[in-house]
Amino acid sequence: MVATTLADLVADPYAKKKYLVILKPYDVSGASELTLYYSGEGFVTEPTDTPANTIFEPRLVEPISFSRSMFASERLGGFSVPGFGELVLTNADGFLDAWSGYGWDGRSVEVRVGEAGADFQYYFTIFQGEAKSIEFDDLFIRVILRDRQTDFDVDFPSVLYAGTGGNEGSSNLANQPKPLCFGEVFNIEPILVDATNFVYQVHNGQIESIVAVYDGGVALTLTTHYTVDLTNGRFTLVSAPSGVITADVKGSKPSGSYKETAGDIIRHIVTDYGGLADPGDLNTTSFSDLNTDNSSAVGVYVPDTTTILGVLDQIANTVGAYYGFDRSGKFEVNRIELATGTAAAEFDSTNIIEITRLASAVPNYQARVNFKKNYRVMSETDFGASITTAQRDFLVRESDVAIATDTAIQTPYPNSDPLIIPALFAESSPAATEAARLLTIYKTQRDIYRILVKTQPYTLKLNDVVKITFSRYNLTSGKLFRVISIVEDAAVNEVELELWG
Repeated sequence: MVATTLADLVADPYAKKKYLVILKPYDVSGASELTLYYSGEGFVTEPTDTPANTIFEPRLVEPISFSRSMFASERLGGFSVPGFGELVLTNADGFLDAWSGYGWDGRSVEVRVGEAGADFQYYFTIFQGEAKSIEFDDLFIRVILRDRQTDFDVDFPSVLYAGTGGNEGSSNLANQPKPLCFGEVFNIEPILVDATNFVYQVHNGQIESIVAVYDGGVALTLTTHYTVDLTNGRFTLVSAPSGVITADVKGSKPSGSYKETAGDIIRHIVTDYGGLADPGDLNTTSFSDLNTDNSSAVGVYVPDTTTILGVLDQIANTVGAYYGFDRSGKFEVNRIELATGTAAAEFDSTNIIEITRLASAVPNYQARVNFKKNYRVMSETDFGASITTAQRDFLVRESDVAIATDTAIQTPYPNSDPLIIPALFAESSPAATEAARLLTIYKTQRDIYRILVKTQPYTLKLNDVVKITFSRYNLTSGKLFRVISIVEDAAVNEVELELWG
């Protein structure tokens, strides 16, 4: 019998795998999207399949090779990176030369794998993403692949002021971004959109509340000194200000539902601003799990042009998480934890081809996690005469900070540094909890290995737990690791992994 699940297929070393590719480039001259079907050995769907009676032309030379990583560097945290790879198709007859006139950037690519003789329904998606470009030579075409994470490397906020007056701002604001505010933020400097009527904007859309408004750090009184327009994220002063206007805000409230946890804000951004469908393009369970792991209020204010990726990185790093797309093209989030439990795979000398121990970071004796970020650091010359001492003390700092320390680590590691997380927590308690969690993880030396193994591709995913048993590097008894990077080569059934633990 042919395999009826992807797990059964990859678990059978004797199964003959066949690959199907569905490409959707844009025909520039014909002004239409095309759907092209290819395979390794030829394939035709049945009349009852979708698509029905469709020929997958045998031009696929190599199965997909693809690379995925949690982060851009070997240390966990920081900037996330999209996955990338390639497909190779034969073009010795020149039949695909017309591809040079197609638009490929950002066009859909789907790769499926199944066992020889299987029906189309038993071909399983192992990659759903996009083409970046194509490369030609006399014999082959290479389709350069990437996952959809690059779609987030775009200007954000993307809605601009028209500069036509009133709530669209003066000509000085023309083509400047309308601010966005997510979760709970402190002492942000709003955009003055109407200087004549003293109208300020903190978010382009509905918000939960304007918690407080300050003139030179002195709190103003609602109604007496200002009114609010929560539907449009604005407030209006009753009279001209005498100093710098700032505000504490609880931000975006899409469709009347305020978002304040890291998981909920990320979900809101990638769907309402990043073009993903909710729930169709999401691994919704991963968002529920992240909210279970950390349900604390966080916040970020975006008054100037940045990217969606940059904002997602700030939010994810606050709670020790990463994000990306799985093989099927679903967007997911997960918190980084030490490897525990049952391993998804085990490797030893029978299937490890190469093993390299990479440089380890020096353990940290201290973890510092910021909270209550001050978006407008002020000086004595900015303050109003009646500012409180507590408010003055807060406004001269960039943020408050929670600290967890274990000085004993400095004995074996005298050059140990603090781990500093520019987090966006709204309160001290969750920041202290996260600092303690991070110190537990990083006060001990965590090893990173790169291994090349002989195994079936498509069996592992990022953040999976694997067990390594080896005769060197103190691995003789076996040790659990997290998968932080995967490079799969289906042509030779080899997988390169980077492991952390």
